[in-house]
Amino acid sequence: MPSFYEFFAGGGMARAGLGSGWSCLFANDFDAKKGMTYQRNWGTGGELLVGDVGQIKADALPGRADLVWGSFPCQDLSLAGGGAGLSPHFPSKALISLS
Repeated sequence: MPSFYEFFAGGGMARAGLGSGWSCLFANDFDAKKGMTYQRNWGTGGELLVGDVGQIKADALPGRADLVWGSFPCQDLSLAGGGAGLSPHFPSKALISLS
């Protein structure tokens, strides 16, 4: 079974998208509330580390992942951010124009 690391995991939506055919070796988020949500969604198997991603050393990561995922920052796109990042007048670094 292919495996992955999920950085900036939030509630684990990348894990949800990958599905049961993938094994999560490691997940991280800095926010304790997001960590609780992750655990409600995926259990407390020990793969989640709540803390600063900048403090994680590569040699501390378990196994060897086939995929390393870092989720897109969604604060300005979420309900908590009022969806302001979706506005064409919102100066967000998160929005990328390919035109």
